[in-house]
Amino acid sequence: MSSNETLPGLVIADSFPVMQWALQRYLSEECGRQVLAVVGDSDSLVERLADLPPESILITELGLPGQRSRDGIHLVEWLTRHCPQMKVMVYSVFSAPLLAKAVLRSGASAFISKRSPLETLKAALECMALGQTFLDPGLHPQRHTGKPLSPTEVDILRRLARGDTVSEIAQRTMRSVSTISTHKKNAMVKIGLNSDAELIALGVMNWLHELA
Repeated sequence: MSSNETLPGLVIADSFPVMQWALQRYLSEECGRQVLAVVGDSDSLVERLADLPPESILITELGLPGQRSRDGIHLVEWLTRHCPQMKVMVYSVFSAPLLAKAVLRSGASAFISKRSPLETLKAALECMALGQTFLDPGLHPQRHTGKPLSPTEVDILRRLARGDTVSEIAQRTMRSVSTISTHKKNAMVKIGLNSDAELIALGVMNWLHELA
């Protein structure tokens, strides 16, 4: 049996076909890893879980579409509870340290920005094989200086920064408007903001690196 056959198989979850193809090729040809499945949304991922070895490694985008999870962080939390043997690597267009640390607190084993060199992906897999967590060393310097934000607070700020209203966030995350408003208020206090205008003016969109 070759050494790569003893390693856990990989699952790729990304909504872009070109990224699916590129990851599958790199992981197979450059990392010598077996890709067991490729999916484009959270619904397909959840449906495939029963057919996958429990110790598989999932490599997923944080902003994965689908109805089976309210957002990427909550999907990681769900996988941690329901698939405890599966390790999760978030490979994302988002590159803010605050968001990355929230993802690791939610149960992921690694967070990598898609802006980083491909060798970072290989390094993360090696760390995960040793049972270690991996935080991309190339992430942008953190601007947050207050108390840590919860995963939910990070997600709400991310949605607000891209233009969603409190009512829209409540509807899309299946929470009440008052709950979203409370999370928003607490998050803004933690990062020292007093108004929506400051939220926009201080560049939270750029701070969370929303495709910018």
